[in-house]
Amino acid sequence: MHLFITKLSLLALCILIIGCSDGPTSTLLLAKQGFLSADLSTDGSKALIGSIHHGGSFWDLDKKERLFNWNHQSGKMSSLRAVAISKNGQRAVTCEEDTLVLWDANSGEYKQFWKAEDRILSIALNEKGDRALMGLRDGTVSYFDLDRGKTIYNFKHLAEVRSVSLSKDGLTGISASDDRTVKVFDLKTGTEIQTKTLNNQIKIIAISDSGNKVFATAQREDSIIWNIASDKILYKKHNRVTNYTAADFSDDEQFLSLGTFSGSIIRLDINTGAELNKWQAEPRQAYGGASSKAIISLIDNNKTISVLTSDGMFESFN
Repeated sequence: MHLFITKLSLLALCILIIGCSDGPTSTLLLAKQGFLSADLSTDGSKALIGSIHHGGSFWDLDKKERLFNWNHQSGKMSSLRAVAISKNGQRAVTCEEDTLVLWDANSGEYKQFWKAEDRILSIALNEKGDRALMGLRDGTVSYFDLDRGKTIYNFKHLAEVRSVSLSKDGLTGISASDDRTVKVFDLKTGTEIQTKTLNNQIKIIAISDSGNKVFATAQREDSIIWNIASDKILYKKHNRVTNYTAADFSDDEQFLSLGTFSGSIIRLDINTGAELNKWQAEPRQAYGGASSKAIISLIDNNKTISVLTSDGMFESFN
């Protein structure tokens, strides 16, 4: 009996500890059936989503208001698998299969329509929103002029390109692929300047605003942060438990925030690798399809962590 009581006490203690993760300070439902794709503006005030059954929409999160519905055909809900907001918040793009639409984020008006060479799996915009870095199904990384509809440079992976990202000035780009590599590009000269190979498919990467630091994580394998200029590894962790699904460097580039498949948000000190904070997203409901809470987009602006979760929620954490 004594042993049974001890085990129960330990279980209760574990539940108490798990429950101590801080929850969100604010929440907002954006899509009842969850997201196919989503992106947050760099200040965390706007969200662009591709919902499962209701197409695309652009939200003002401060006002808790949907501003625009964006779809590629009139009267039809588009299945948007990749979306992005420019770093100045003035433009946005939505992608369905190999088609790309450029939107004015102030007026909501359509600006341009283009077709890529294959299905678009990932996309990122520069500061002005006139350049895009796209990851395609055929392994191509395309640096694209959105105003003229012209490819500036193409780079190549050996498999699907699951994630791309740009520095704030848009001059350094990174890509991650199922071929287990992360590539770094100088977009002024169109040259590949670095490649890192991990031990599994790479779906989540991030680049700091200055373009000096890169994060990459392989599925259930190593996670690394390195400095591009020195090619020095700043952080490395072997991980077979946590599945990271989103990442963002803080504005001051001292911290890295990571979102997980289980809805946890972890903030790391880049210099020491120490875990400084941990929060837990709240699912829309405890059970069923809406109980999914994977973090699919994340912004760390030093004071607030803003996230979009797979069950269609926006949540913020102090």
